[in-house]
Amino acid sequence: MAGWILGITLGLVAVGAPERAAAQTWTEFGPMPAPEPVAGDLIQEPFFAFLMELAEGDSLGVWDGDKVKRFVAARGAESRFPLDELVAVARKRPGPDEIRRWPGVKVAAHWDLDLKQDLKRPMPYDILGYHPGSLLVSRHLELVELVPGELDLVHGAKKERTTSSFRDTHVFALTTGYMVLDADGLVDRLLGSALDDAWTVGLVTSWQGERRVGLGVSLGRKGRKIYGEFDFACDKVLAHGRPAASALSAYCRRWLDPEHHLVPPPWQGLERSAGGD
Repeated sequence: MAGWILGITLGLVAVGAPERAAAQTWTEFGPMPAPEPVAGDLIQEPFFAFLMELAEGDSLGVWDGDKVKRFVAARGAESRFPLDELVAVARKRPGPDEIRRWPGVKVAAHWDLDLKQDLKRPMPYDILGYHPGSLLVSRHLELVELVPGELDLVHGAKKERTTSSFRDTHVFALTTGYMVLDADGLVDRLLGSALDDAWTVGLVTSWQGERRVGLGVSLGRKGRKIYGEFDFACDKVLAHGRPAASALSAYCRRWLDPEHHLVPPPWQGLERSAGGD
């Protein structure tokens, strides 16, 4: 479960819009404008708050399931996630091989997340009003945390070019294990291009002005580039394709590229016990 959540958390949910700067998304209800994330540092989900505190505080150590439960209880809010499945979360300094794998960017930490078993659970968040399928998560996950610093990203059409600035960016490359959205067939047909089976290659957190941004960066079954944005303050997925979020996702893929062996090739290693192919 731990990894499941870091997967949904530190960048969150590997689902959502195709990677393009779209201002709105068409659904069966008609066009829906892209919402703006809420400003401020509020994090509704207590397990997300725990993981963000470790990353942003640069904390090192091992936290077992009981410690995480005590943190969640102290927040006075109920978690969406089955914390009983969590064995431990560990954050330590990276090894020399990891530092060499990503030259030119600070490699801040190595994460290990252990669960009691491979998981297949219903997606705990809705997308455009639907609970879109199941999350498949391996019992062991490893992620490498990269810190590229401040980013100024230009996006938009030629006549409407805009620069979005991001600070305190953290990129979490998933190097061992899997986190997959297995989309429900009916919901997939209803939402069309807004939803697809998604294999997580990495997670991103950053600050855009006073907004904390969370992204899940993924690949579809046929290699389609997909990202999902998460609003920590409202505790929901934003599946509408904000141009700034799309630009950040596209930029961070340079560190999340399976073709250059930075992360494992997608759609391999899924355990049958978790419902994979």
